[in-house]
Amino acid sequence: MRITTGIGIAWRSMTRNRLRTFFMMAGVTIGICSLTILDSVGENTKREAMKRFKNMIGTFDTVIIRPGAGKTRGMVSLTNVPPTLKFEDAQAIAEEITEVKQVALLQNAFDIDVKYKDRNASPAIFGVSANWLDLRGDELASGYFISVEDTQSLARVAILGSNVVPELFPEGGPLGKTVRIGDVPFQVKGVLQSRGAGPGGGSLDDLILIPVTTASKRLFNRDFLTMLIVQLRDPEKSETAMAKISALLRQRHHIAASALDDFTMTSPRAVMAQVSQMASTLSTILKGIATIAMMIGGAVIMSLMLISVSERRKEIGLRRSVGASRQDILVQFILEAALISSFGGLTGIALGLGGTNVAARIQHLPPIFVLQALEWTAGLSVGLGLVFGIYPAWRATQVDPVKALRA
Repeated sequence: MRITTGIGIAWRSMTRNRLRTFFMMAGVTIGICSLTILDSVGENTKREAMKRFKNMIGTFDTVIIRPGAGKTRGMVSLTNVPPTLKFEDAQAIAEEITEVKQVALLQNAFDIDVKYKDRNASPAIFGVSANWLDLRGDELASGYFISVEDTQSLARVAILGSNVVPELFPEGGPLGKTVRIGDVPFQVKGVLQSRGAGPGGGSLDDLILIPVTTASKRLFNRDFLTMLIVQLRDPEKSETAMAKISALLRQRHHIAASALDDFTMTSPRAVMAQVSQMASTLSTILKGIATIAMMIGGAVIMSLMLISVSERRKEIGLRRSVGASRQDILVQFILEAALISSFGGLTGIALGLGGTNVAARIQHLPPIFVLQALEWTAGLSVGLGLVFGIYPAWRATQVDPVKALRA
């Protein structure tokens, strides 16, 4: 029997039993629709997690050093870290470790009020070195960043995060104006581009950057740091570099061989790999749930096809009596299952694309359509009908034409 003939016979059978065809298609449609939406949601979640993580840590060729051997809860600041990491440590790392390209310094606090005329705000205050932008990957929306001269002269200049501007300057135009940070006047020198949210969902734009030396001498009155960001010349040699940095800091801090470090080092590459793995695991789980739904749709096709075989015994017997072979019957029912599954799959993909847009709006993210995933889903819908249609088709070939016509 020709395939075209088999498709015609299968199509006529589908149109004669529209209700049964609808329910068989519905099972596949729900499964494919779920797979399309959840695949997009999983991919979107993965990309957003990686984006937010990169927004928080900047570049990946770095090592982050924090004071204290234990993990600090929340964001580090001068109030929750021990005074073990000094300015001299940063200088020693930059000068003595050949694998290090440059070192950025950070001193920060979260409990300082900022005023402009009658307006108040409480952003995070970050005292940073002039190379902060190089290591963080941030950009300026306007103005200029902290210079080496600003750091050397303890200049009272400030760079505002994008969330601070509307709080203090609703009328705009903050450049050149003077804000008071803890009652110390600072001239606004620049405004940062928005970085959005971090991994926890909190804003990364509610901050003010000032020279780290100014922060230490004129504002915080502290001689220790809350963080160092060390940029490596070769990220592939991060383990070697971290070992040398650790040895240097232990020597400088006079730590005994049996004692624990009084600092913590983190490699963003390693943490990023963990974040990526967690996001991939979530995506896989979502795909697994959708695949289960699709398998249920395939089981519905098989069940209804088996019922169909029982109901159409006379039809099968009549076809056999006029010359149709068992192979013809097999092909007819397999094609029927494949057509139903294909139409259900196409409908599911169409509904899934619409559902993806809705899910993306709920997540407040742009919709993601992975072409490869859509192609795989379309192929899976056809394969689903073929696989789950084989057994009912085989059962149809076992119908005795004589007994079927007598029944």
